[in-house]
Amino acid sequence: MKHPILILLILSLTLYSLNCIAAVATVGTHGLIKKSMNTKEERQEFLDKFYANNLEREKAGLPPYDLCIAKYRFDEGWAKDDETCKKIIAAYLRGEIDEYGQLVPKKDEKEKKE
Repeated sequence: MKHPILILLILSLTLYSLNCIAAVATVGTHGLIKKSMNTKEERQEFLDKFYANNLEREKAGLPPYDLCIAKYRFDEGWAKDDETCKKIIAAYLRGEIDEYGQLVPKKDEKEKKE
């Protein structure tokens, strides 16, 4: 062994690097888990408020909002993951339905009514 100090230095740096990677991976994983839990809580809070708001709207004689469209406005990814919402969201984005899930009259139909 010509350079034992050099070998020890390389070994120390390697172990230090591995330790740093392990620490970052642990923190990163914890952050993802925490964010996921927060998202679930936020979604549940959104649903609670959505249903309460729609109940009040119905009591006041107003049309309820469509859940899929409300979910889309709140969190696009969440709404698009819901199979039942995909067609509703697509129709909403094409302008065929409004935020209540009701059909929007086409321009020709609007002109005939006037």
